[in-house]
Amino acid sequence: MREGQEYICTPFRTVKSKGPFLDLAAIRNSQTISMLPLHQAIKQDNEDEVNRLISLSTTDLHEEDSNGITPLIEACISGNESIVNALLNAGCHAQPSAGFRHSPLRGATVCGHSHLIPILLQAGADPNALSEGKRTPLMGACFLRQGLYDEDEEKKRSEQCVKALLSDLRVDPTIQNSFGESALDLAKIRRYEKSIELLEIALQKWNTDR
Repeated sequence: MREGQEYICTPFRTVKSKGPFLDLAAIRNSQTISMLPLHQAIKQDNEDEVNRLISLSTTDLHEEDSNGITPLIEACISGNESIVNALLNAGCHAQPSAGFRHSPLRGATVCGHSHLIPILLQAGADPNALSEGKRTPLMGACFLRQGLYDEDEEKKRSEQCVKALLSDLRVDPTIQNSFGESALDLAKIRRYEKSIELLEIALQKWNTDR
């Protein structure tokens, strides 16, 4: 497999995806995955069923599907704030345990859900947490899943996510993924002009302060 290229499972076929990001939102729709009950209810935005399952002592709130997606990550991909809050209140971890493959915060950013970022950060999410391939939430904000929004909306959502993340002074904009790409590199690939401006300012400040 060429560097920066991964295979993504979709409901109908396996396709090549340019870029270093595993498409969480595409993975969750794969027909090859046996959807767990709580994951399925979250995917359907069925809040009543989610709350019912949460109340059951037999429900594992931290259970991962075969691709490492937890219920909270599923909710962050969907962008449903009510379900995210319900899961957090029930004991789901905003910051997954060591050895995690994906994080809720990156699930939110890669799908452009800036409204979830402060909620997850306040609940203990690490803004520099490295998912598979050394991918940070900031990188997700600079390489949104394509096909969710039109070009202008995608750029706007990237900007909103980058702003929300950079409001946390812990965010390190210099981190590179396993392909040697920074968040700024990825924003340039996608031509997210406003995000590029924000990152250039953040990098200058980061380097000056250190």
